[in-house]
Amino acid sequence: MGKPSTEQQPPLSEDLYLSYLNNDDLLPPLTGKTVAITGTTSGLGFALARTAIVKRASLVLLLNRTSDRSATSEEKLRESYLHDEEEDAETTTTTTRTVLRSIDCDLQSFDSVKSAAEAVTEAVRPYHGLDVLCLNAGIMACDDIRTKDGFDVQMQTNMLSHFLLASLLYPSVREAAEQRGEARIVSHSSSAREMVKKLEEKYFTQCHGGSLGGNNASFLSQFLLGKEGPWVRYSQSKLANAAFAMALHHKLQAIESKIKSVACEPGYSVTSLQDTKHFVSVMNLFPKQSASDGSLNAAMSCFGPDTDSGDLFAPANVATGKPIKVVSKGIRQKTGWIGGTDKGTCDAENQKLVWDACEKALGIKFDV
Repeated sequence: MGKPSTEQQPPLSEDLYLSYLNNDDLLPPLTGKTVAITGTTSGLGFALARTAIVKRASLVLLLNRTSDRSATSEEKLRESYLHDEEEDAETTTTTTRTVLRSIDCDLQSFDSVKSAAEAVTEAVRPYHGLDVLCLNAGIMACDDIRTKDGFDVQMQTNMLSHFLLASLLYPSVREAAEQRGEARIVSHSSSAREMVKKLEEKYFTQCHGGSLGGNNASFLSQFLLGKEGPWVRYSQSKLANAAFAMALHHKLQAIESKIKSVACEPGYSVTSLQDTKHFVSVMNLFPKQSASDGSLNAAMSCFGPDTDSGDLFAPANVATGKPIKVVSKGIRQKTGWIGGTDKGTCDAENQKLVWDACEKALGIKFDV
């Protein structure tokens, strides 16, 4: 199974990204807004943090496991994109540079997530709430191993810890919505959510390593024959992300909340996520786009002016292209794959299962 070679390859274009970044009608200024993003060490999360900084969010919080990579990414964001204070000659108003801060958050440890949530809550308190919580971080096609908490490493990283983080930061998000008219919780999914149609509770439970399909089934046998393996586990976690976003949307709508729950997926964007031993060479047949261009689906989810709760953004050309809504206000659209995507995302049983299974796994109640 060949991995994409990065040797002597020209960088992929970010022209589409820059066309959005430089257009305030598509991505408006974020002055006064607070933003927290998980997984910003590279790729999509880094590009999204860049967007928030360039658009002058007041506070941007980078939630990563402490490492050389996280320190390097923060330094690059700080040196390349932070603005100095500047005065508008026409209005004589001063625009203050973004406050950028890293917070340790290891999604493979529930204790770390709880500590991170406390730190975020304190950081946004002077700003009266958290305007955007982007649940972005993820790992892909990993071995059948468990975290120290006893859960599948992909499901805990991609879904369970994000559910916990969202529940703990919900009061801060609600405060921002009450103060400024809206706030958003954004879940980053993947086109792999289409690989499975039904969520299964066993992937959300504590169990022994190797008991969820192991690592030997081929990609095609998993995709075509329903064999269990690394890609099915990944797909379960990514369908869980999207179904959670829709479940939260419906709960928020029921109480007429000003909070928006939105989902997105990046298409085939070249990032470090593909650096997995279970990478499949067939992926090299798909058109690719830069991480910056792929991040636009998350950017529109987090910051877009015409974004509604219950939307799911994906690339117009399935793997690449400008962001479009494949789900709008919780309703599937006839876009994307033939016949439309997201039957599983919008399935009421899946939405109930992800919510109930996460609460049970974590031993909490996420009351909206």
